[in-house]
Amino acid sequence: MKILQPSGLLLKISDPPKALYCYGNTSLLSNPSVTIVGTRSITKYGIQVLDIFLNSFLQELGIVVVSGLARGVDSYVHRKCLEKSISTIAVVPGGVDTAIPSSSRAICKEMLKNNLVIAEYPEGTKLSKYMYIQRNRILAGVSPSTVVIEAGENSGSLTTAKLALDYNRDVHVVPGNITSPLSKGCNILAQQGANVLTSLSDFKEIFGIFEEQRKMFF
Repeated sequence: MKILQPSGLLLKISDPPKALYCYGNTSLLSNPSVTIVGTRSITKYGIQVLDIFLNSFLQELGIVVVSGLARGVDSYVHRKCLEKSISTIAVVPGGVDTAIPSSSRAICKEMLKNNLVIAEYPEGTKLSKYMYIQRNRILAGVSPSTVVIEAGENSGSLTTAKLALDYNRDVHVVPGNITSPLSKGCNILAQQGANVLTSLSDFKEIFGIFEEQRKMFF
């Protein structure tokens, strides 16, 4: 474990953490990154979207994927990154020993080999609800872009997205079925002007990859 002072983009937010308790490969904090968050009740649709987006080009570009190690979208993001050899960082609330849900402990153990898990508090810190919001500001502040996959109207992912906007970061959302409560938050963000992702090409544009668009004239 290393204790580091915030740097880079995270240092530029209005309320940076005083310190980061880091477990694993701390060099990943210097790499370009994207934050991906979403509901704890991930659906088949969310899984399909993540399978499309988490392709090997991220690994080729050295892009680090940041998420929160919660069940649902977060844990699936980290698991998929491990499968694809994409570097990934988990940001957890409280201390690393009290904040990780039992369903994510195996993923956390695997991440510690070559990736990174960070917390704002030392081990042994009692977990409190306000620490989740504190964690969300780190998720929003550490990357230039935040992607929301699925989110309900009162999802913590919306808090992360709103914080990212407050920090002048880009926010991208995947639109969903208007009858699905797990897409309502994303659809609201889209209405409010968030960038809408409808394809892999849209996702690649976050990293400056622009695919040629062929037009057909009849």
